[in-house]
Amino acid sequence: MSLTKLNSSFRGIRFRLTIIYSTLFGLFICVFAYILSNQYFDSGREDFDSGLLNYAIDLSEYLHFTEGTEFKIHFNLPESEVKKAFPFILTNTFFNVRSYDGEILSHGKLTPSDLDIPFNKELLSFEDYTHNFITFNFQGEDFRAVNVKISDDTGSHMILQVATSLASLSQREREHLTITSSVVVILILFSSFISYLVAGNALAPIKVLTDTANMIAASNLSLRVPITKTGDEIEELSKTLNTLLDRLETSFKAQEHFVSNTSHQINTPLAIMKGELAVLESKERTLQEHQRFHKSLREELERLIDLVKNMLLVSRVESGLDSFVFHPVRLDDLLLGTSSRLNLKAKEKRILVRFNIEEDLDLEVKGERQLLEALFENILDNAIKYSPEDSTIQLNIKNVNSQIEVWIEDEGPGIDSEDLHQIMNKRFHRARSHIGHGTGIGLPIAQKIAHFHNAEIDYQRKRPKGSLFIIRFKKETLQ
Repeated sequence: MSLTKLNSSFRGIRFRLTIIYSTLFGLFICVFAYILSNQYFDSGREDFDSGLLNYAIDLSEYLHFTEGTEFKIHFNLPESEVKKAFPFILTNTFFNVRSYDGEILSHGKLTPSDLDIPFNKELLSFEDYTHNFITFNFQGEDFRAVNVKISDDTGSHMILQVATSLASLSQREREHLTITSSVVVILILFSSFISYLVAGNALAPIKVLTDTANMIAASNLSLRVPITKTGDEIEELSKTLNTLLDRLETSFKAQEHFVSNTSHQINTPLAIMKGELAVLESKERTLQEHQRFHKSLREELERLIDLVKNMLLVSRVESGLDSFVFHPVRLDDLLLGTSSRLNLKAKEKRILVRFNIEEDLDLEVKGERQLLEALFENILDNAIKYSPEDSTIQLNIKNVNSQIEVWIEDEGPGIDSEDLHQIMNKRFHRARSHIGHGTGIGLPIAQKIAHFHNAEIDYQRKRPKGSLFIIRFKKETLQ
């Protein structure tokens, strides 16, 4: 493994999870081992004291008192007693016999002359005194001693002191600590290994997500990350990433569609304007010819401006609802403003736009003004474009079943049923009509705008001629 990959592994989530799990398990096992060791040490020390006390009691039974010119105490230990197994080494055990005044009356043969086993006279005054344990240090070594009351043949009381080295007990405790520490280290290392494997298995779906995300580019935005049916955060993350990719793909397609349409649509008016200018400059022209060329160029320029405006709007609409902020909008003001902008086109064909608004209507809807203007302008502009001269366009705002409906009715040729599907799925101009060249946003985009506003567009063909578009705003839009 390279140095970069090793460094990346140490900084990865898997390594951090392993450290966390191992640390928590290590703390738990250390606390458990500490409690267990303390109990083991306490039990071992109690057993050691019990063995020392039993030995002292047994030893008192072999004491022999001699009276004569000098009082003497002897220890007559049988061979069998010497061979007993104790929790300490018998040859390293010392004993003294003291009077109640603290005077040493006798001591064992192996007891050093300078060994002074501690003795507390005050303990003898306690009624519940039976024996007393004490720890002391002699020549750099720790000893454990016990004081036991004994009596001679005459009933006189004395104190038997037995002391033995704690080396064997300390050795066992060190061995226990060594074994326990080794076991704890092995368990922590083993838990780290298991944690690393478990964390790797848990994070495997994330590795798949990362690899899939690295393969996704602008050329294959349709690729999606696999969803593991685990019901956890990773499944939720996969779904969220796929939703994000859906939005990105929609945005990229909208951008591609915009660029494609713009390059195609803008090329036509620019080519016409270039051709008109070439013809204009080919020879000397009269004032009337200049005016005619200027009028044609102005019309193409206006068409180009409308085209760019509509294409930008289409791009925003296709990018999704999130790019707009909705506010209260009055429909009567909106329709009056739209008809005013198209009034010049209507006058050129002597078309009368007639308004009819029912009384006591709440004409306020919640929406995005630019989108609604584009929707109504597209439908009204096509009504003017395809209506005959000296005709009338009716704009009615009605209340139908507690819903606001806007009716735009013209006297044009109408839309054939065989052309309706094509119009619904392509740009909005009649398939068989050659009257003008439309630059509108198209009925599909208008329908999407209506959908954004929780509204719908309905079309009805009138007989013998004419079209009726109904934009129906649902109750939720009015709130």
